[in-house]
Amino acid sequence: MTNTDIKHETNFAVTLSPCSFKENTYIARVPRRTVTTDRILDLVVAHNTGIDRYQVEHAMELVAKEILEQAELGFAVDIMKIGKLYIAPCKGVQSLTPESESVTGFEARFSVNDRLRKRLKELTATVTAVTDPSPQISKIENPVAEKESEKEILKATFSTRLSGRNLKVAGDNAGVFFIPVLGNGTPESDEQKWVKVPDSFITHNTRCVLEFYLPRTLKTGDRYFIAVRTMERNGTKLKQAVTGISKIPVTVRD
Repeated sequence: MTNTDIKHETNFAVTLSPCSFKENTYIARVPRRTVTTDRILDLVVAHNTGIDRYQVEHAMELVAKEILEQAELGFAVDIMKIGKLYIAPCKGVQSLTPESESVTGFEARFSVNDRLRKRLKELTATVTAVTDPSPQISKIENPVAEKESEKEILKATFSTRLSGRNLKVAGDNAGVFFIPVLGNGTPESDEQKWVKVPDSFITHNTRCVLEFYLPRTLKTGDRYFIAVRTMERNGTKLKQAVTGISKIPVTVRD
């Protein structure tokens, strides 16, 4: 049974992502939550006593049918005074004799009317989270380890697997680095002492998984943090490189 005793909330939440092209600027996104046709029908019936749900559903199907038919005829259809549905070609036409061409392939578009546009401009939203574009390392493991207890021990000259988010290495200043652990347990800040994984040692390079062979210059028995630096996020080139460092150091063994 549908719960219709819900207050109308206009103060919804958005997430912010740093803009790659403008400093101190964030892109706001509204999480997409879909209201189904069944839900709309339930609300119509709940707010209008005496209306038959199945009659409303049948009427909606008839209206939808007519809207589709009119759109296919090339008309812009005014949908319940909310906005206009119209069609447009998917791509341009290249031709020396355009008057003799036929255009194939159209897509649906939608433009809102002034009433809806005004109501949307008056809405206020809170921020639920600010997303971090830097690589996030959630797991480090030795993929060739036979025992589960040995997966967190990295073997010199063998391979390592990183799992997480935004891990894909891309860009001139990008790379995977081993950072020596200082006496107080923090990463070495002098990047000259970081050990970079040669690009040719990276065998798997995706957003969620990185695999690479350990550099031969690592000292066995020493502890290292692992850093991933990239200039790409979700296929978009970043203006500046971003770096993510593992929260837990690892030990390299023979």
